[in-house]
Amino acid sequence: MVTSCFTIVLLSGCTFIQDPKQLISPPLLSSDKESLKSVVNAYLSRLPNGGSIIKPRELGDASSIRVRDLDNDGKSEAVVFYETPDDAVRIHGVIFTTEGDTWTAVTNFDVEGQVLESVDLRDLKNDGKTEIVVGYSNSDKQVQQGLTIYSFHNKTVEKALVLPYTHYVIDDLNGDGQMDISILTFQKNEYSTLTTYQYKDGSFVQLDQLELDANVNDYYNVVSGRISEGKQRGIILDASLAQHSAYSILVVMEKGKLVQKLSQDAALKDFIISSGDVNRDGILEIGIQQKPQGWDGFSFDDIPWFFSYFQYDEKQGLKFVMQQYMDQEGRFYYTFPSELNGNITVDTKSEKDQYLKFVRIDNGETVTEIKFFTLSQWDRAREDWKELSRTNDKVIGYRSKYELKVGKSEKEVKR
Repeated sequence: MVTSCFTIVLLSGCTFIQDPKQLISPPLLSSDKESLKSVVNAYLSRLPNGGSIIKPRELGDASSIRVRDLDNDGKSEAVVFYETPDDAVRIHGVIFTTEGDTWTAVTNFDVEGQVLESVDLRDLKNDGKTEIVVGYSNSDKQVQQGLTIYSFHNKTVEKALVLPYTHYVIDDLNGDGQMDISILTFQKNEYSTLTTYQYKDGSFVQLDQLELDANVNDYYNVVSGRISEGKQRGIILDASLAQHSAYSILVVMEKGKLVQKLSQDAALKDFIISSGDVNRDGILEIGIQQKPQGWDGFSFDDIPWFFSYFQYDEKQGLKFVMQQYMDQEGRFYYTFPSELNGNITVDTKSEKDQYLKFVRIDNGETVTEIKFFTLSQWDRAREDWKELSRTNDKVIGYRSKYELKVGKSEKEVKR
C-alpha cells in the first residue's frame, strides 16, 4: 500500500482571503447572541414601515450581525444592515452598543443603492479603530458599483471615503505596516483602472494608479495576499476574454508604484479559473488548464483537463506548485500528490460523466478510478466503491490503491 495522500473534495461556497488579525472579535455566548438578536428584531419592528435584516451578496462574512469593538473603547458594538423595500432609501445600517448587560441602538445611517454587495470591518485609518467598508449597487447586473467607508466615533457615523468601484481589496501592498485599499474601476472597452489609497494626515490619499486592459469581458475574481515565498504581497486579477478563455494579471507595489509583473500570455487559459490560496500554504496561486498526456487529437470538450497551479517567482515567473482534476460540473476536485505531478494521466478509454481511470505514465499502474452510477447500479456496487458525491438520480463513487482524503471545501472554482 502506498501511503501518499490524494485529496478529493466536494465543492461548495466561496473562499475569501482576509487578514487573520481582522477576524478576531470577542466571542458571544449563545445566550448573548439570542439577547442581541431579540434586541435587533425589536428595533426593526418599531420602524414605521418595519425592516428586515439583510446579508451582503458577497459573503466574506456570512453573519448578519457583526460584533466588533469599533471605536477601541473596550466595549463591543454590533453592526446590522437592514432593508425597507417600500421606502425611498432602501438600505440602512444600525449600530448597537452595550450598556451594562443590555444592547442599545445608538445610531443609524442610510446606504445608497438597491443591493448590499459587501461589508468589511477593517482598521483603515491605522489607529486601532475599525472602519465599516460597504459596497452597494443599483441592480443585480450593474458592473460599476459604489463604495463607502464609514467611521464610528462618539456614537455617530461619518463618511470617510465615497468612490465608485468594480472590485476592491484591503491589504498592505507597500509593506509599511499600514493597511491600504486598492479599488478597480472597470467599464468594458472604455477604461480599467486600479488605484491604491491609504489614510494619511486626516484623509485618504492616492498612493498610485495603474491602467489595465479594458478590452476584456469582465474581471470575475480579484484577490490579494502573499504572492511568493518571501514577504511580498500583491493583487491577482482574473479577467475573462471570450466565452471561456481568461488570463490572470499580477500587480505589486515597488518603490511606491503599482507594477504589472506578468504578460497576458504567461497566464492565459481556456477556462474561467479563479486564483487564490488553493493549497492553503498562505501564498496565492494562479490556475492554468493543461492537457493530460495521450489526449492529443481529442475534441476540447472530451478531454478531462487537468488544472495546474503556479506561484509567482521573481526569477522563473510562474513556478509550478500543484495539479488537480476538476469536475466540469463543479461537484468535486481531485488533487494529485506532489510525487506524482508530471507522472499521472487519464486512460484514453475514459469518458467524462461516466468513468475516469487515472494511471501512472511511467508504468501504466491504475492510481484511482471514479465512476458515475445510477441509484440501482450503486446498490449493487457499493461494497467495492466509496461514495464521493450524490444527486437525486446519480452517485459518484471512487476507489484507489492510494490513501484518499474525502471531504467538503469552501473553495469554488468558476467556469
